[in-house]
Amino acid sequence: MLVSYLSYQDSDVRRIQKRKRTRTRTATTIDDLPKSLVLEILHRLDFKSAMRCRSVSKEWCSVVSDPSSARYFVNRSIVDHHCCPFTLLLQYHAPGAKNKNILLPMEEEPYFKSLPYVPPIYPQNVDISIRASCHDLLLCYAVVAGYDTAGVYYVVNPITGQWNSLPPLPDHYTYIDSEWPWVGLICNYDTLHHKQQQQLSFRVMFIPEFEYIPMEFKVQIFSSDTGKWRAYMVLCPAPHRFVSSMFRFQAVPCNGLLFWCGEEFLVGLDPYNSGCCRCFQMPLEWSPSFGYFHPLGLCNGALRISHLSYFTYGNFYHHVLSVWDLNNCDEDEGGGGGKWCLEHQQCLDQMVSERSPWLTNVVKISPDLIILACHPNDRDIIYLKINSKVVSCNLRRNTLEVVRDLPDDCPPTLFNVFDFVLPSWPTPIHSSPFLL
Repeated sequence: MLVSYLSYQDSDVRRIQKRKRTRTRTATTIDDLPKSLVLEILHRLDFKSAMRCRSVSKEWCSVVSDPSSARYFVNRSIVDHHCCPFTLLLQYHAPGAKNKNILLPMEEEPYFKSLPYVPPIYPQNVDISIRASCHDLLLCYAVVAGYDTAGVYYVVNPITGQWNSLPPLPDHYTYIDSEWPWVGLICNYDTLHHKQQQQLSFRVMFIPEFEYIPMEFKVQIFSSDTGKWRAYMVLCPAPHRFVSSMFRFQAVPCNGLLFWCGEEFLVGLDPYNSGCCRCFQMPLEWSPSFGYFHPLGLCNGALRISHLSYFTYGNFYHHVLSVWDLNNCDEDEGGGGGKWCLEHQQCLDQMVSERSPWLTNVVKISPDLIILACHPNDRDIIYLKINSKVVSCNLRRNTLEVVRDLPDDCPPTLFNVFDFVLPSWPTPIHSSPFLL
């Protein structure tokens, strides 16, 4: 009887030990996965899910955070470059709203539901506005509502929730913190992924308001490498002269330069090489006096300018949309670079709409047409605002389709449009101590 009891007790102990060993093996199995397999798992997830995997374990956190893993992910996803999610962020001023700056993502993708991201250190009575964008980074401006004080600029990645606040501008520039500041954001994205650099390097260029038509002026440039603002003098090459109105719309980062579009020429300022400036004459067919709006954009890595003009015949408007690409913008005009190529020229009243056939008639009778932006990957698509609709215009298929409706309080022209393009791996940001 005793032997039987001891045998039973011994077998029970063995079962308990076996269960412990099984639990131990189960608990460590996910940590024992090879790095290559973890990367394969991450590669099949969307951005937010991949970032959440940092909480699985310390080993997974190190894999997700390792720059070499990000580079591996980018190289695996480069074939799918044209599938990178993107949206247009439409921002307008609504004085009666809780946050006076209303932000409308063009697409209803879950990535863009929480834009813009508000860092948790800011109180609820803070007005947030976007001032510039570069890839998946946004330059935002936060100011406490009801207080006559300068706010804080910060660069944020809304997908990861990482952000970096900038130190205050010099005192004599605080008055420029207006609704339409002249500012641009650019990041050294290629260097980050191809040269083993662990921290992102970005620049913010601030252009003070000026009068007359100068050939030179002073700019303030913030460097994430130094964490400071520095003043630089920019000289405009003859025969061009700067015009203040050319800096009223957001800058477009391309090939290490920040580009702005004027009535007569395109200007590119180099935040990494102080004082460097490149100018490109507008296309010969350019007629600014007959155009409504001519936003500058980036499509497949090339600078693109769009122009919308019209003429009347009878009781109808005939809108003509022209699109040019700037080739070899890494060289200035003196070096043979900067050649404009007319990609599209189309009369909009010749287009059709399969899902919204009434659009064709609206185009003919309405003068309220505005170019919003170009598609960052598709060379045939331009986005327009037609009355209270955001419309996708496919210049190859000659089609117009409604993308989204705009609210009733959205002003007809007074708003900004920002590109928000998600790369294959979110751009990392490291926090700084400057707070509101």
